[in-house]
Amino acid sequence: MKKYISLIKACMTDNMNLFKIKKKNNKKNKLILPIVLFVFLFFYMVAYCNMLIVPLQEIHLEYIVLTLFIAFTTILTFAEGVYKSSSLLFNCKDDNLLLSLPIKKSAVLFIRIFKFYVFELLYNSLFLVPSMVVYASYVNVESTFYLVSAVAIFLFPIIPIVLSCIIGGFISFSSAKFKHKNIAQTLITIIILLFVFYLSFNLEKFTQSIADKAGSVNDIITKIYYPARSYINLVLNYNLKEFIIFIAIHLAIFVLAIFVFSKLYFKINSSTKVVKVSHNKGNYKIKTSSPIKALIKKELNRFINSPVFVINAAFGMVLYILGCIVASVKFDSIVQELLETNIVTYDQIYSFIPLILFGFIALSCLLSSITSSMISLEGKSFNILKSLPIESYKIIKAKILTAVLIMVPCILIGDIIAFIRFRFNIIEIIMILFASIILPLVAETIGILVNLKYPKMDAESDTEVVKQSMSSMIAVFIGMILSGITIFALIKGLAYNINIDLIILIGLAIYTFIYIVLNYYLKRVGTKKFNKINV
Repeated sequence: MKKYISLIKACMTDNMNLFKIKKKNNKKNKLILPIVLFVFLFFYMVAYCNMLIVPLQEIHLEYIVLTLFIAFTTILTFAEGVYKSSSLLFNCKDDNLLLSLPIKKSAVLFIRIFKFYVFELLYNSLFLVPSMVVYASYVNVESTFYLVSAVAIFLFPIIPIVLSCIIGGFISFSSAKFKHKNIAQTLITIIILLFVFYLSFNLEKFTQSIADKAGSVNDIITKIYYPARSYINLVLNYNLKEFIIFIAIHLAIFVLAIFVFSKLYFKINSSTKVVKVSHNKGNYKIKTSSPIKALIKKELNRFINSPVFVINAAFGMVLYILGCIVASVKFDSIVQELLETNIVTYDQIYSFIPLILFGFIALSCLLSSITSSMISLEGKSFNILKSLPIESYKIIKAKILTAVLIMVPCILIGDIIAFIRFRFNIIEIIMILFASIILPLVAETIGILVNLKYPKMDAESDTEVVKQSMSSMIAVFIGMILSGITIFALIKGLAYNINIDLIILIGLAIYTFIYIVLNYYLKRVGTKKFNKINV
């Protein structure tokens, strides 16, 4: 038993330090920001729960807040798990080491899934605990509520994790059959996630028959999802027998999943590591290119060969294209609903489209930071990169340009769809095209600066860098703040009846100025930080 505990401890300490920053003389500071972010998110969710529960209190349905947050965290865990499982479970670097130890294969799999479980438990707690705290503050709960809730927090991640592991295993096994398996894995994952989004947006159609009988959102969710129904029943009418069944079902699913996965896991895992070698005969030509071009090519290859990197960074761009398509196809129905409010006219709505598109571009770009992981992904090969006879600034700029080259074509596809559907004039087209370039430059310059400030050079997997590092989290928060300010400013501009073209022009001028300042800071300070990083 001791060897299993030691192995779990070793695996967890190796990868679970989510915000590990190397600082020789300041160990306490590395914990400050994670704690601040945790506290901020906690109180933000508490405030949001309070907003939801106040109107529900008037009709004595406060428990619906708990149902909604259970459903939200379940969907979030499943969506994250689909693409996290590929790197946390099926592309691990220490398989040979673990398999050489005198332990069962099922124990190795348990350690993998347990690590995955702890990740999701931490994130779920940020949403579930505030909802439970707010509910308890509005309702005179029994002592059993705290017992049931404490146990439920640990049980809720199990079912979505098991389901996401099944989908993740299918993706890894299917993509392994292709020659370019990383690209295939990325495409399959994106298709499945898009399908999940499609189901989410069309949930009303799929659950209409249930909704007609249920009569409320709470009944719909609890009829579909057993854990939510059982938990709400236990909160409202505690029953020891039902509580034991609630625990037993979750544990049985977890144990059964470990047993079944252990029969297939290593077959899937070994298939993802098969390398096909081809022997080509003929003349070999050595091609040379400029340093910047070579670096961009290297970064593109690194990006394409990391499914979790592609999905996390580029998924926002895919949603931007889909958003433009949906807006173009369903514009008339959306306008009809707005006209019924008698707040705006058809001509006003049509004139707002360039401004809306500008805000959508800002939101998509600022929340899709690719460069916030690029320094950290170099890992132990970073010193090799530094030793190249190329200026540090050029290496950094190559990473930014790579990210921009990834983002801009995707944005342009959405732009062209909007231009054709809504017949933009030449001035609007020029401004939107400029926004499609300057906003990615701003977002990716911010991302690289954050990653230079908080590099994570000892990560064991791409997932740890892309999803669980300090720099990626900070970049997302900065993007949220900037996009929120931008959208607020655009709405205020409309409220003061400022010309729409002028609002966009002012926004472009401000972001151009921000980019110039960031680029100057990057050249003066960023290069110094780059040179100070040692692995």
